[in-house]
Amino acid sequence: MITNDENSVGLQYFKQIDRDDLNLTSFLSTINFVDHLCNICEILRNSPLDNQLKVLQNELMKTNKVLPSNVYLPFMSESIRNYIIVHIPVSEARIFRTKNRAPYLITVELIRIDELI
Repeated sequence: MITNDENSVGLQYFKQIDRDDLNLTSFLSTINFVDHLCNICEILRNSPLDNQLKVLQNELMKTNKVLPSNVYLPFMSESIRNYIIVHIPVSEARIFRTKNRAPYLITVELIRIDELI
C-alpha cells in the first residue's frame, strides 16, 4: 500500500525476523529505503502535475528525518558498506515527466565509513 503519510517512512519488519541481528537489520533498512524511493514515484504519478515537485520535496524531507541510518548503497563492486547515505539535498531533486511515470533524480550525500575510523 502506498501512502503519503508522515509516519510511512521507516523500517518495517516481518514477525519472524530477529531484530537483534545487525546484519539483517542493515540489509532490511537498505531494502526499505530503496522501496520507499520507488513508492515516491507512485505518489508523484498520482499527484497533480503542478504540485509534483512540492510533493517530491516533502517526501524527501520525510526521508531525511530517518537518515543517517543503516542505509547504504554499494558504489564500488569489490567493497561492501563503504558509503553510507547521510542526507538527500531536497533542493537538488528534479522530476522527469513522461506519459505514464514520474521518474525523478536525486543527489545523495555520502560518508565513507573507513575514513571516520
